[in-house]
Amino acid sequence: MFLELSTELLAEGYGVRFRAGGNSMHPTIRDGEAVKVEPVSALEIRRGDIILYSAGRGLTAHRVVRVDESNDGARVFHLRGDACASLDEPVAAEQTIGRVTEVERGGRIIALTGRAARLRQNARLIVAKLKESAIADKRL
Repeated sequence: MFLELSTELLAEGYGVRFRAGGNSMHPTIRDGEAVKVEPVSALEIRRGDIILYSAGRGLTAHRVVRVDESNDGARVFHLRGDACASLDEPVAAEQTIGRVTEVERGGRIIALTGRAARLRQNARLIVAKLKESAIADKRL
């Protein structure tokens, strides 16, 4: 019922808010935190966005790491949870339901879109790469 109701509301231009479950998006979204999802056109989705999509296991919110576009204009998104090492199965534009725009943490609203959010994500990526490099150097 949640999937149908959320999909319908987002298709009609309304945002939805719910509590996220799981740790795949940690530290960006933590288990039990409230997230806000807004409607989005597949053409507006870009690398770095967190999108809510429908998959065989239900609804999932993961980050877009790559966008492919075929000659006929069809878009496919490659996604991964921030705490995951591997990519999800590719997601077709038709599977997308909305874009996660906010998370509520400790009574504060944290924007997940816009320039500040992209800077935070880039900083996290740099730190993760530095840690990987340090671990690799220790193995040598």
